[in-house]
Amino acid sequence: MAVKVARPAIKTSSGKVVGAPRLGLQHKDIDAEGQRGFLLSNGKFANRGEAAKVAKAAGQVTGVQSLHSHHLPEYKAKHRGKSK
Repeated sequence: MAVKVARPAIKTSSGKVVGAPRLGLQHKDIDAEGQRGFLLSNGKFANRGEAAKVAKAAGQVTGVQSLHSHHLPEYKAKHRGKSK
């Protein structure tokens, strides 16, 4: 099974990874500070650039170099018609 971007996450300065409870949320919804990135379906943390490569390979996005929550179809579906 191909690795996919699972959900937004933040890696704290102590190395702890705090993930959003589910995909469709943004980093601002996570109660932590640190490097913004994503949890992958294999449980690993990826920064925005690495996550963009994974999401492109998995067919989740096209044409992005640095992944943000709003690029993902799950976020778009949840927030369709709402202003950011």
